[in-house]
Amino acid sequence: MSGPSTLPVTTVQPTFLEVIEEVRSGFVSSDTFWLSCYKSLEPSTHSKVRVTLDEVNRDVVHLEASGGVEIKDMGQDNYVVSKPGVPETKILLPTHQYVDPTRANPQHPHRITAFDVAPDGSQFATGFLDGSVHIYETAMKNPPAETAFGKVHKSTTTSLQFFPSSRVVLSAGADFTLCILPADPTPASSALKPVRTLMGHRRSITSTAIVARGRNILSSSLDGTVRLWDVSSGEQINILSAGGSRYSPVTCMSLGERAASTLPEGVAQNAAALDPREVETGGKLLFCALQTKSFEVFDLGARSAVLLATGSSTGVVEVFDTRALGTPLTSFTRGEAGVADLRFAEDGQRLLVSTDDGLPFVARISADQPARVEAELIGADCDPVRSIRVVGRDIWSAADDGVVRRYGSAY
Repeated sequence: MSGPSTLPVTTVQPTFLEVIEEVRSGFVSSDTFWLSCYKSLEPSTHSKVRVTLDEVNRDVVHLEASGGVEIKDMGQDNYVVSKPGVPETKILLPTHQYVDPTRANPQHPHRITAFDVAPDGSQFATGFLDGSVHIYETAMKNPPAETAFGKVHKSTTTSLQFFPSSRVVLSAGADFTLCILPADPTPASSALKPVRTLMGHRRSITSTAIVARGRNILSSSLDGTVRLWDVSSGEQINILSAGGSRYSPVTCMSLGERAASTLPEGVAQNAAALDPREVETGGKLLFCALQTKSFEVFDLGARSAVLLATGSSTGVVEVFDTRALGTPLTSFTRGEAGVADLRFAEDGQRLLVSTDDGLPFVARISADQPARVEAELIGADCDPVRSIRVVGRDIWSAADDGVVRRYGSAY
């Protein structure tokens, strides 16, 4: 396979809808906003889009861009941008922005270090550098309705994940601990207190996963281990060492299902004897990203692993079919900014990518076609977007400016 393909970037003035509305309402006769299209190693196009009213039909607004750029109004505040060499790309603006006036103060924003949305969409959780965890209702209120809060960890909160019930949250921290937190939407009268604290890791916890209904959980750490826990007792069931005989910190992990033919040739498929506390771990594959710029794949039933190379820290995204892990289905990049988070949409054909340069996007993935940008997620204004989630057809992001943004469907 050749090197990763380079995808274009399309950016637009975040207030462009306000500019269009001012012209449409007759507040000003005409106005402009900026729009840029660029691609690594190719000339950039920076266009001023002129907004005017039609001389006959005063309900129609015309958008005229320069430099070969075309922007189309698709109705209901949906716009598509294209130019020679850049296929049509949707421009998505947040439908909701959740701004906590204390932690999203523009002068002193609190960087969101961990984020998740409840499966039922009723609330979301944010974690911060000081180890605190805050849970908010998603119903739009000003200020956002905070249902629970408190300093849960002694240092940075590194991971948050709702259980399937949407009423319990798993948090992890740089203080080596995991905490089980209540997340009932009833307003709390006092600081949030963990129901259970799990200890065993010797370095910062980097990622977590909840197995099936939540009786078992997994945690990865810079100590080079992945640990399987029994939630009810808080005890460790098993410790998996990453990197074989060599120390290899685990930077991230993701849990998935294994079909009968998933494992590569040479990897044992005979299930190991399971601990009676393990629930629904058979048939699960655990993908771990290592600090050595490689991946390790554990079969939780067989306790076996294989390695493959990746380069996401340099801005390259690779997509693999787990039935044939040797070669990526596709790989692409938009520059050298690190990839902060990845999430597949429910249809499995779109990949949400958040990046350190604050330019998150939706990529269309196909086994027989090059990847392409399907939509740009506008609004972060160059602040790194470190977390991205999909709940139903909505896209959620959390950025270093302390703001949580919710977008409508890109598909």
